[in-house]
Amino acid sequence: MADSSNAKLDKTDLRILDTLQQDGRMPIVDLATKVGLTATPCARRVRQLEESGVIEGYAAIVDPKKVGHTVQAIVEIKLQQHTDEIVERFRHELQARPEVLACYAMAGEMDFLLHVVAHNVDELSEFTLRRLLRMPGVRDVRSSIVLETLKRSVRVPVRPG
Repeated sequence: MADSSNAKLDKTDLRILDTLQQDGRMPIVDLATKVGLTATPCARRVRQLEESGVIEGYAAIVDPKKVGHTVQAIVEIKLQQHTDEIVERFRHELQARPEVLACYAMAGEMDFLLHVVAHNVDELSEFTLRRLLRMPGVRDVRSSIVLETLKRSVRVPVRPG
């Protein structure tokens, strides 16, 4: 995918992004009207935003509890060493784990921070004890169970003009 860190976005692009983040299923005609374009140039801009990687995709936002994931946890992981082999193997293992919603490489005391979902505490325990702690190179794992989600968003703030 293209590196979008240098993307040149004008005010119209930002309005398109802001609007699509509110409603990714909005028909192109409605989107065009909302951002002050006609359908063809609006569709072209959306396609360019997709092709450049600014828009990474479209997805339904699912409530974890309503599909049986009643437990969420924030998991901190410390590796024994930071060799390329250990880090790459760890990254590869995590990519295959569907219960890991997000993984962040961190600066600070811990090396990685995970957002994990599970159907129950037993499943979370199984994942932590039998998966994470047994991964080669993992030295320490700390889990904190989420009691309540106060805010959850996938929207990236953009400043349309």
